[in-house]
Amino acid sequence: MSANYHIDASAGLIVVRIEGRVDLADLLEQCKGLLADPQFDPQLPQLIDLRGMQLELEGSAAKPFSSFFTRLYGPSVDASIAIVVDPNLNDDLCAGIYRLSCSLDHTEVFDCYDQALKWLIKREFANKDTLLELVMSAKQPDAYANHAHRSPE
Repeated sequence: MSANYHIDASAGLIVVRIEGRVDLADLLEQCKGLLADPQFDPQLPQLIDLRGMQLELEGSAAKPFSSFFTRLYGPSVDASIAIVVDPNLNDDLCAGIYRLSCSLDHTEVFDCYDQALKWLIKREFANKDTLLELVMSAKQPDAYANHAHRSPE
């Protein structure tokens, strides 16, 4: 199993990558480790990449993982979470990931890495005040001083 995360405060993003064979107990420990990391910032959006993951389900680990993820992990994150899965993922596993994501605010599941990044950028990095300022400056009266935008008479 290869499970790691990278907290990049300067870029404003936490990236979690899980690859290879993994069980829910391993994922639980990884999630606990991230929350316990002194650099963890709940305001940073997260990109969780599960495309290379091969999950080994063990019945006894499902409930503790689900409980931790919905009761502790989700409420500990104030920003958006984008989860990327392999488009060929087993339907039952995909449904389980989706079900967990629905229990958290500001969380979406994607089967395309680029779409997940675009979603995070739109939600977390687009400065709405700057966009509004640009739109308003384009509508100032002096922008129409040459009458080029008037309808023909």
